[in-house]
Amino acid sequence: MFTLINADADEDDAEITDPQEIAELFAAIAAVAIETIGSGQARLLFEAVVEQEGRDPN
Repeated sequence: MFTLINADADEDDAEITDPQEIAELFAAIAAVAIETIGSGQARLLFEAVVEQEGRDPN
């Protein structure tokens, strides 16, 4: 189980921009998804997200 903590709690508009932090966050999300729904379903989920390319899903 992972817990994400906002280290910049004083800044409401804080963004993660460091490539290493982005990679670590994605790895944590992927690990939870794989553990929860399995590797095959997680792959389909991530492929669908990439396919969206920032478009509004609604």
